[in-house]
Amino acid sequence: MRSLTELPLPSSSHANQSLDELCDFSRFSLKMAEANYITLPEGIVLVQSIDHYLARIHLYEYKMDNHSIHDMEVTEPSFFMMAMLEGCFVLYNEAGETIAEVSDNSCKLIYLDAGKYQRSLISGEHQILLLTIKPEWLIKKYGALQELQELVNCYNQGNHQSFCLPGFNIGQQLFNALGKLNVGIEGRDIDIDMHIFIKDCISKYHHKLQTKISNTEYQVNKAKEIGDFIMQNFSNKIVDDEDALAKHFMTSKITLTRLAKRHFGKPLHKQVIELRMLNSLKMLLSTKKTIQEIATNIGYEDPHYFSRAFKKQFGLSPNVIRSCAV
Repeated sequence: MRSLTELPLPSSSHANQSLDELCDFSRFSLKMAEANYITLPEGIVLVQSIDHYLARIHLYEYKMDNHSIHDMEVTEPSFFMMAMLEGCFVLYNEAGETIAEVSDNSCKLIYLDAGKYQRSLISGEHQILLLTIKPEWLIKKYGALQELQELVNCYNQGNHQSFCLPGFNIGQQLFNALGKLNVGIEGRDIDIDMHIFIKDCISKYHHKLQTKISNTEYQVNKAKEIGDFIMQNFSNKIVDDEDALAKHFMTSKITLTRLAKRHFGKPLHKQVIELRMLNSLKMLLSTKKTIQEIATNIGYEDPHYFSRAFKKQFGLSPNVIRSCAV
């Protein structure tokens, strides 16, 4: 598979470095890779490349003395997996808008349309693994997965310049898997090893993405469960006891309050007060129940406390509201 990205090389570049020469510079030399050692005004970079029919692999190792920006051209719409072992880089489109930021130990799966892009690096050392994945294969193999639908649709519909899925801390895992390609290389089928490596990278990323989405769905469902319970039981003493509520929902107090706020858009105690006050107002205007009866019905044992809370909420006391309604 030919490379779908082009990184213009300065005139001071040296191709096909020997393994011994690589080891002098590289922390991650690949025996089967083609290597280019490049001198830049801001520092030096070693680019190791491996061609495979499923993906083109680039391993970039930067040693930068100053902040630098490097051009990157995508010659046709493509999927990229970007992993960082050490350092940080930011990817921009031609308009200077941020597409993705990848830092220590992180990995992202990205769609980029054909066009020119820029990669920004701060001073220091950076190790970047870039997989340019064959779109037809990825779609055929993984296109049916719900978690990748939005990414695949960007390619199929062609109406987005870029799309970036969430990042996960699997950079070290992917670099470790890449390093295993060096072990016992003689007598092994490199094509098969590369195939396994590429599938393993995508599987590791998909597992993290699937777990994140599952957790999000769980939180949404749990938040709704808590919300429904509060709506039905706002007059019950249990809603005033967050520890008891947390035990009821088999979660921590912190998680309970966070999920309740996620559902209602406000802290739990404020939601309970609002429900009680609105229901007390309804009873004041539509029934002949006494103030004490109303207070008891909405969860207050002390009618005087209820009256103070009611006036704080509406600006008028329950008695004034009732007299105005007569």
